[in-house]
Amino acid sequence: MKNIWQKIKTFFVPAEVDFFGMLTSQSKLTGKIIHALNDFATHDSSAQEIAHILKIIHEAKLQNRQHLIELNRAFITPVDKEAISRVYNSLHWIDLSVKHLLIEMDTYGIYQVAGYTDILKSLSEQINSVTAGLGLLNHKRFDDILQEVEYIIHLDNELIKKYAALLKELYRQQDLPYLLAHKEILSQLKEISKRMHVCANLIEDIVFKMN
Repeated sequence: MKNIWQKIKTFFVPAEVDFFGMLTSQSKLTGKIIHALNDFATHDSSAQEIAHILKIIHEAKLQNRQHLIELNRAFITPVDKEAISRVYNSLHWIDLSVKHLLIEMDTYGIYQVAGYTDILKSLSEQINSVTAGLGLLNHKRFDDILQEVEYIIHLDNELIKKYAALLKELYRQQDLPYLLAHKEILSQLKEISKRMHVCANLIEDIVFKMN
């Protein structure tokens, strides 16, 4: 009788899915990409190492797709599906922005940008806070989550200042091809930070829906 009830239950009672846990897992994978980028861009690297990061990006894409499929199938979610899917899309955009950066670096033959260490460190700190914020959603620690959100936005604002200062120095270069290539790299780094900022805003939106 118990086995029959269990079978009936599977048809009528939706299985519990840890949607915020899945989001946190997705963010951790994006963090792996950002940290790998940091290691790649601040050390004496080569074109072969780009393939390693691209492999992680592909892995993240597949996991993102699977998570969205599970989200679409769900009957009950802690907040509306759109709010959760927007965070997935935002994380995917961060991954894509890193991919675009790597394509440009490989095209220009630039495999080290040690001069941009502060910006790369800031990106690592931002994704750490994104992951931390998502990891706190299940515990409904809203004040702590909003602190992480504020910190991400703060880091983005500080990164813009660093970007402007580096760009100012770059404009003093007489080598035009060097100037244009590094200007594009800096722009892509700024774009990654912008995507982090957007992700932070979406996490904040979930907090407001739940609180």
